[in-house]
Amino acid sequence: MDRKGIAFLAVCLAGMVGLKYVADFIWPTPTGARPDASAAASSNAPLSKVNAPPANTTQMAPALPMGPVTVPTFQSAEESLVLENDLLRLTFTSHGGGARLIELKKYPASVDCSDTSAKGVPSALNRFAPLPALTLGVGPLTGDGLFNLRKTGAGVHAEKALPNGLVVSQDWALSNGYFFETVVTVENRGASAVSIPPHDYVVGSATPMDRRDMAEVQGAYWFNGEKAEQINKAWFANATLGCSTISTPRSEFSGGNSNVVWAAVHNQFFALIAQPDQSPAGVRVVDIPLPVPSASELAADGRLNPQPHAYHTSLTYPAQTLQPGQKVTRKHTIYAGPKEYSQLKTSEKQIDLVMDFTGITGICAKALLLLLNAVHSLIPSYGASIVVLTILIKLAFWPLTNASTRSMKRMSTLQPQMNAIREKYKSDPAKMNQKTMEFMKEHRINPMAGCLPLVLTFPVFIGFFFMLRTAIELRGESFLWCCDLSRPDSIYVVPGLGFIPLLGIPGIGLPLNIMPVLYLATAWWQSTLTPVSPQMDPAQQKMLKYMPVFFGVLFYNYSAGLTLYWTTQNLMTILQTKITKSNEGPGTGTGAAVVVPVQPGRRKISSKSP
Repeated sequence: MDRKGIAFLAVCLAGMVGLKYVADFIWPTPTGARPDASAAASSNAPLSKVNAPPANTTQMAPALPMGPVTVPTFQSAEESLVLENDLLRLTFTSHGGGARLIELKKYPASVDCSDTSAKGVPSALNRFAPLPALTLGVGPLTGDGLFNLRKTGAGVHAEKALPNGLVVSQDWALSNGYFFETVVTVENRGASAVSIPPHDYVVGSATPMDRRDMAEVQGAYWFNGEKAEQINKAWFANATLGCSTISTPRSEFSGGNSNVVWAAVHNQFFALIAQPDQSPAGVRVVDIPLPVPSASELAADGRLNPQPHAYHTSLTYPAQTLQPGQKVTRKHTIYAGPKEYSQLKTSEKQIDLVMDFTGITGICAKALLLLLNAVHSLIPSYGASIVVLTILIKLAFWPLTNASTRSMKRMSTLQPQMNAIREKYKSDPAKMNQKTMEFMKEHRINPMAGCLPLVLTFPVFIGFFFMLRTAIELRGESFLWCCDLSRPDSIYVVPGLGFIPLLGIPGIGLPLNIMPVLYLATAWWQSTLTPVSPQMDPAQQKMLKYMPVFFGVLFYNYSAGLTLYWTTQNLMTILQTKITKSNEGPGTGTGAAVVVPVQPGRRKISSKSP
């Protein structure tokens, strides 16, 4: 392939990967109304007085040490209490006075067809995390971190009394749904004033869903009322142009200036979001390496994540002083559940931004998700809903792509005359371009006709990619031979072929995924029917011909829902191409004589179409 072809391929790949980020820069997240932190604090006058943050909040030292989070060792036995409703089961621990595990009862931990070991085990937030969630943690404010737990009429109460007269407590109360409330109270019951050091309120840790989760869609978010910022694996890697060897990896993120509306930890399908009633000084995210699988475990199962990480996230609060009898009360509204738009959009604090529906691609992804759910309300199968939605979108773009196909066919027919013009003026490029454009204008040829459908449909393509990658609606949904549309539709694994790049699974073999194979077959069929621009360089034509193979290999192990969309899209394009050709009038087919209409006074040109 020549340099033009290589450059064209690079541009295609850059557009595929970078469109979302460029679009987010050009069309940033619209500003939303943020609750006034001072107004929220007005219900507690003493707190608003002592809780005024210093001018430079970035210099505050949180309770947990900077750098790697240390996991305390407790000498006493752990006590636990369980609080649950119809959707959630929270297990609270005396070791830290927080939620050690938050289980989602409606969602199984594994939907793998061949994995029966996790049957009956629910998905969970904060699983594998070294510290409990929704707690003040272990530090100067909580002493040794050993709390007394007891059940109350409304929920669970955790309490810790310190020698200096401070009593730290937290109350959790569940209602129906994925939202619940926590109330943290720090009270000075002593006879003298007590200084409270800077401290954290631990939201939780973003952890892999299971040991096979490669955590590409895992991280933390925080929202300042105008923009949501994501901190994930890529942020901590701090790679420059994809190369980590020339950059220093990061280990901790610190942000916010008394403007934190909410902070969240999330994985591919679930999120834990804390919405404080008073804006804290900032938010902190620390990268914590988790125990790695042993060499024997990796040899037995190459799908295990070799380097799992947790992103420990907390809200930071400044130092303050409590007088005798004074107390600080902070309330948090917690969402612990699926990244499901219908659930998240009910919050007034825009917590649905955790779904990354920002920029033009996010708008497309959100619209496609809403359309998919609308179609599913009429069709019980999500697989069939994807097929129907793809057909509807293809029909919407049908007139445009139909005109494009006809224009490219017409350009191909007139190619001999255009070649004659280029040959005649080859020594004068400027004159050649002028005459070529005049010829195309005279015969009503639009050179951009072939590109326009691609430009208009590309955001939809990217929107489908991002929507189907994290749509909780597809998790565990079966269609035909596929038992889970959110995972590859592997029907068999060929042992001994795990070494094949991009396709094989080391230590396991080569999975046989039917949907990507169907995509490759239909894409190849489509390429043989679709006319290419005669002006295109031959190397670029070859590249376009083999591009489906490249994408098929690249996304071979992506979700079956995504490849189902691509396959349906290809079949619709093939159908449209055949209908367009069948509707061509006599004399416009391959090898037929074509008479080019010309203006009065000009000679008619008759030729054989190529």
